[in-house]
Amino acid sequence: MNLHCLKEKAQTLAREAQIFVEAQGEDEIMAYVNENESVRLVVQHENQWIALRENNDSEFFFEPVNPESADLKNYIPLTAKKQTVYPNFEHLMHFGDEEIQNWIKENDCDADSLSDLQSLDDDGYIDFWMDAHPMYMNKEIYAYAGGWAMIWPDDDIPMQWDENLVFLYQIGVQNEPFIEVYYNKREQKFMSVERNT
Repeated sequence: MNLHCLKEKAQTLAREAQIFVEAQGEDEIMAYVNENESVRLVVQHENQWIALRENNDSEFFFEPVNPESADLKNYIPLTAKKQTVYPNFEHLMHFGDEEIQNWIKENDCDADSLSDLQSLDDDGYIDFWMDAHPMYMNKEIYAYAGGWAMIWPDDDIPMQWDENLVFLYQIGVQNEPFIEVYYNKREQKFMSVERNT
């Protein structure tokens, strides 16, 4: 499985994401960010304003908010731009087509085992993926919505492998802790996950 083939396979799994960058001039404001406040991000989500809030126990919650009740003068207004996000190598392997699944088996690996997939030769795919991913490509990005979530060192099973979880946001692209927001379809609620490298 060479790099050219991996790139072709990745095209079929590419997803459109929105990256949040500082609004300029007449840009439509889609979010506000201040990573030094207990309310880190206020964002338009499905026609309502939702806030990522940290409580006194350093736990994060994603919940509806009235933007007029938040003092946003110390926040950076953000606009959203579309960007294609490719799956990272492990997601590409796990969700890949029959040819990829056969290649995994030929290498005596299990598509449901993160450590097995990480043992495969990516043939430069990781560099290709990093060159186009919001977490690596631009220091002006504050968050992104949709696309593919990262895989973190403490993951045994990536969260996007759970069909009940929908990845919504990666918040804090520039500074740790990074916060991921998912929607749990089974429980019908948002969940926030703190991530550190």
